[in-house]
Amino acid sequence: MFWHLFYYRLNILIKNLSLIFWTMAFPILLGLLFTAAFSNLDRVDYLESSKVGIVANEENSEEFEAILSELKSEETELFEVQHLTKTDAKQALANDTIVGYYEFSEGDIELFVGRNEIPQAILLEFLNQYLAEQNKVEILLAAGIPPEEIMQRLSINQQFVVDQEQKNTNKSNFYFFTLLGMTIMNGLLWGLGNTNDQQANQSANGIRVCLSPRNKFIVSLANLLASFVLFYAQTLIVVATFHFIYGVEFGSHWQWLLLLIAVGVLSALSFGTLLGNISSKLTFEQKISIGTTLTMVLSFLAGMMGTESLKYWISTNLPLLGRLNIVNLISESFYQLYYYQSLHAFYINFIWLTSFTVLFFLVNIYFERRVSYDHL
Repeated sequence: MFWHLFYYRLNILIKNLSLIFWTMAFPILLGLLFTAAFSNLDRVDYLESSKVGIVANEENSEEFEAILSELKSEETELFEVQHLTKTDAKQALANDTIVGYYEFSEGDIELFVGRNEIPQAILLEFLNQYLAEQNKVEILLAAGIPPEEIMQRLSINQQFVVDQEQKNTNKSNFYFFTLLGMTIMNGLLWGLGNTNDQQANQSANGIRVCLSPRNKFIVSLANLLASFVLFYAQTLIVVATFHFIYGVEFGSHWQWLLLLIAVGVLSALSFGTLLGNISSKLTFEQKISIGTTLTMVLSFLAGMMGTESLKYWISTNLPLLGRLNIVNLISESFYQLYYYQSLHAFYINFIWLTSFTVLFFLVNIYFERRVSYDHL
């Protein structure tokens, strides 16, 4: 019975050409415009030297500065080190005269940045590798390894520069990742369609479903699975188009990327179903308007429409707001899978996204079990 419902629901969804256009063809067309508009961004500016500040009260940063100064792209030094006070560093960062600064205090090193772009990503990754190598040195020294042998094992500066130069640093990837976040969030439209066909006060199909002897949870689950299969396939087509035709790079963590898309799609569908359940007295057109508006607002806050500075301000000053934005969670996860060697930040975003999916699913079960009608 379940697979019978799933098969016929899938056939119904495939025939919804207008929704397929807006959730698959439209992002592909928009991606084509992105390719034309952002083609000049391939001339990445991080290859030029950037200024970075050092705030140190003691002479405890000499080794760190020496390695940082050796980071090069071909013959160009990536960073020009400046010694600043804490106050001057904050002012310089606010005025964008430096891309960030490191602060040394009581044996700890902290990085402060005002944006989340290529230079800042390099500074963060460099710090992570430096601290990791420092920890290795302490462990090896404690184990009695001679310092000469330890030095031969360490190649933090050479390995870091090689890894970064081999990475495609196309800045337009940021916009494509945000576009994918918006594309996946558009899956809520399929969730709204499912609720519209399940609610007796919304459609004739809903009346038939309510009068049928079939278990309503089974019907809802079959509808969700059918929409998931179709929308997941659509999203993979969009990703394949971006990658193979538009030349967008996604890195090497494809297993995590495919899982991220699956969870993102399921989250958007469940959220659309929830939106339909809590607004059951509105018309379907009103629900579509609310869903579309909400998607655009979330995309705006995620930096989709040239609002990168707003996105970075939110991530710095209101990080919880960024965590509550599904579009931002998805787009940042794409960014982290591509640019970051450590996946720690990605794991945190993935847990948030998975938690939202489970929450939406459980709340939907609660609403659908309580639904009733005075008369049909």
